Amino acid sequence: MAGHASTYSALTPEEYLRTRVDFKTEAYRAKGERYRWSYLIMASASVIAAATVPVLINVTRVPPIVSTVLSLLVTILVGLEGIIHFREHWKNYDLIKSFLRQEACLFQAHAGAYRGRTDDEAFKLLVERVEEAISKERAQTIQMRTARTDSPEGTSGSSGSTPPTPAPSATAPH
Repeated sequence: MAGHASTYSALTPEEYLRTRVDFKTEAYRAKGERYRWSYLIMASASVIAAATVPVLINVTRVPPIVSTVLSLLVTILVGLEGIIHFREHWKNYDLIKSFLRQEACLFQAHAGAYRGRTDDEAFKLLVERVEEAISKERAQTIQMRTARTDSPEGTSGSSGSTPPTPAPSATAPH
């Protein structure tokens, strides 16, 4: 589902929840899982290789090229994390997925920002909040993907991006 384009409709709440909110929630779940596993594999490989290098240096039967190659691997993996930002993408996708699920539940229960509103007002508010959150997430993803990594703070995770912020809570009904 996550790999296909969604044709969504905002004609009715049911259609919108199914064709937009559920679709995007599943897409963010799948993306988050990909980035999560990429981060965990890359970070684990870096730690294991980095811990192995000093041991291999002290083992006389191991050719020096082995520890050199492992050191190179660690450098490459850490550099890639600083460029691709697997951890930040994973966190952002997990946050937006959770936000969309929460918004759908609050809307369906007429709770939170949707309490006391007419069905039409609540639906319009849902669409506004969901679309705003999706737009913010997209902007943050683009910013993260295009951020320079040669900042003084270093390269690992220093894109300056922040996780998606959910749409602000609406004020009491008018």
